[in-house]
Amino acid sequence: MKINGVSLVLLLAASLPLLHPAPAAAAEPLASAETNWNGVTLDLMSVDRKGSVLTVKWAVHNQGAQVEVRFGLSGKQVTTYVVDEDSGTKYYALTDQEGNLVASQHVYLGSDTFGIAEYVPAGQSKRYWAKLPAPPAEVKTLTVFFTGTEPFEEIPIMDK
Repeated sequence: MKINGVSLVLLLAASLPLLHPAPAAAAEPLASAETNWNGVTLDLMSVDRKGSVLTVKWAVHNQGAQVEVRFGLSGKQVTTYVVDEDSGTKYYALTDQEGNLVASQHVYLGSDTFGIAEYVPAGQSKRYWAKLPAPPAEVKTLTVFFTGTEPFEEIPIMDK
């Protein structure tokens, strides 16, 4: 079989997607809401259950001036948690044997509260996560509460 120059170029061009696949599209959030921080929105990215652990991932997007975002995960002023509305059970962030949060950060927020605190510069986004005890397998949706925004209701749990 004889291959001319045009055929070789077409063959190579057709094989390029196999060599360098296109980057995956950014995941769409499950829900989004404005926050009480001026110019900041919060995207709930995922709620995944694997065994006895629930992983919640979220992102904040700052279109205003630099702001410090704070999410209380354990202690006296917990403001970020999930609720099984049917049973009325609240689930809080897990801690390890040393009492540290199993989350993207473990920072003292004051008033015997630990969680996440970070400055988000204007025009930037930050991503966070926390691990919580998973509700029973028959629970298919949860309400997710975050500091400074309305509750995200009837959020589906993705079983992995």
